[in-house]
Amino acid sequence: MKNFVLAILIAVLITYTFGLVASEWFDFSISLDNHMYGPMESIVGISVIGALMAIVGVIVAVSIFGAVLIAIVAVVVGLLIAGLSVFWPMLLVIGVIVWLVRDKRRPEY
Repeated sequence: MKNFVLAILIAVLITYTFGLVASEWFDFSISLDNHMYGPMESIVGISVIGALMAIVGVIVAVSIFGAVLIAIVAVVVGLLIAGLSVFWPMLLVIGVIVWLVRDKRRPEY
């Protein structure tokens, strides 16, 4: 959790720094409803939009990974059940043979 918070703080700091540099170099600003926002508000707005897009990307990536993992587990369990259902008579015969052939211990008094 500590690394996650540190990564968020570093990302915010880098975004803030590059936003200030870009604002000074390219003189960009956000305008909504004929109201010009200052450089700091523009940077905050762009940072929030970028953070939301990153969060959505992580959610999509995790959900796709989770779906693939669930599919792999379902296939493995299905193959295991299919294999047991095909070979259960042979497994039963092997079990009976092992049960009949094994050494029977006699209690020693």
